[in-house]
Amino acid sequence: MILRIALLFLVLRYSSVHAQISDSEMETLKTKWRVELRERWHELSQHPEREGGASDYSERETGASDFSDSIRRRFLEDTFIADNLRQKQLDKEATTLGINKANLACASEYEKLVEIYFNILLSKMKDKDKDLVISSQKDWKSLMEKERALAGKLMQEEYSGGGSLHSIEYTERLMNQQKNRLLTLINYLTHLI
Repeated sequence: MILRIALLFLVLRYSSVHAQISDSEMETLKTKWRVELRERWHELSQHPEREGGASDYSERETGASDFSDSIRRRFLEDTFIADNLRQKQLDKEATTLGINKANLACASEYEKLVEIYFNILLSKMKDKDKDLVISSQKDWKSLMEKERALAGKLMQEEYSGGGSLHSIEYTERLMNQQKNRLLTLINYLTHLI
C-alpha cells in the first residue's frame, strides 16, 4: 500500500513538473520576472565590482555624447531584460512548444524595442529626411511579415517533415532577425552627434 502511494506521488509529481504552463500563467510569471530583472539590472549597474556586475555597462564609452551614452545604457537594460525573460521562460518550459513560445515571445520583445528606438531615431531626424526613415521601417515590417509567413509555411510537415528541430530553428531565426534590426537602429542612434 505504501509503495503504491509513493509511486502515485512520484507519478503526480513528475507529471506536474513536465506539464505545460498555460499562456496566462506564463504571462503572470513574466510580469513578475520583468520586475525582478529590472531590479537585478539596477543592482548590477550600481555595483559593477560584484561578480556578474555590469562594469562594461556603467562605464561611459570614450568620445560618446550624452545622448549616445543614454541610448547605449537604455539598450543594454532593455536587452538584458528581454534576453533573461527568454531564458527564464526556457527554464520553466523546455519542451519544443515552450522553446518556440520563448523564441517568439523574445522576438515580440525585440519588435517592441525596434518600434521604441525607431521612434527615437525618427525624432532625431531632420524633417526632410524623415520620409526615408519611415520608408525604411515600412519595408522592414513588410519583410518581417513575409518572413513570418514563410517560416510558418516551412515549419509545416509537408516541407520540414514535421521535425521539431526545424520549428525551433525558424522561430529562433525570426527572433534573431528582430534583434539584428534593433542592433542596426542602436548603431544609427549611438553614432548621432
